[in-house]
Amino acid sequence: MSKETNQKNITENKQNEESDLHCNICWEFDHEEFEEHHIFGRSNSDLVTTLCKNCHAIITAEQNKVPRKSRSKNASYLEKVAFQLISVGAYLREIGKQLIKLGHELIDYAQNCSSPLHS
Repeated sequence: MSKETNQKNITENKQNEESDLHCNICWEFDHEEFEEHHIFGRSNSDLVTTLCKNCHAIITAEQNKVPRKSRSKNASYLEKVAFQLISVGAYLREIGKQLIKLGHELIDYAQNCSSPLHS
């Protein structure tokens, strides 16, 4: 979503205590923890997503491993593509970790559930 739309969403949802706005990786619901993350880096795109401070720091740290020149507006086409791959890969890696965690939690729940519907 665009930066303007995302910021409007965050602002409106911070005012609404029953909001369903959450971190798009770990599903944190604490509105005070939200930040905008530029998916392809601030220099390359206005495309943003809402992340909690922790998830944002993890993904940004991976992006920052790429030399500044290779993630700037002046980077070559190939460098920009490589940076986009790294950025999306870091985002998907963190989502994957959350999916694995959820899967294990569901298995634990299913094994501890006594209802015949869950066997």
